[in-house]
Amino acid sequence: MLRLLKAKLLFLLPALVYTGIILYLSLINLADTPVSTLGMSDKLMHSGAYFGLGLLWMLFGIFSFPEKNLFRRIIIISVAAVAFGIFIEVLQDTLTTYRQLDLYDVLANTIGVLAAAVLMWMLKNYLLSLKAKINLDLMKK
Repeated sequence: MLRLLKAKLLFLLPALVYTGIILYLSLINLADTPVSTLGMSDKLMHSGAYFGLGLLWMLFGIFSFPEKNLFRRIIIISVAAVAFGIFIEVLQDTLTTYRQLDLYDVLANTIGVLAAAVLMWMLKNYLLSLKAKINLDLMKK
């Protein structure tokens, strides 16, 4: 049982840390960081960041819970990730003077999360077989 808990933490910890990093980077003044010199589109960075966020939380959802209602779980995680992005945009508008709410950022975040959801759904059979193999290996030890 302890081994299975460790396997869940293997997915939960990166998702929590990544979420914290997004929150932190979303509320600091980026003008003082190297991010402003990357030359990438702000919206591309948003999509990529939220693709990663959705991916990590969906992997946690797939590997930590029974296979039942997998589609529903992906939808719930997607909605939660988009809601988190909206929450951050509101925080930027209310807590900072150097950031503002941007609906195009919300759209870019949503596109990133949806891309992660589509990828997870496309890879679901592979991921479920990998989950079964990992669980079997953990039970043997």
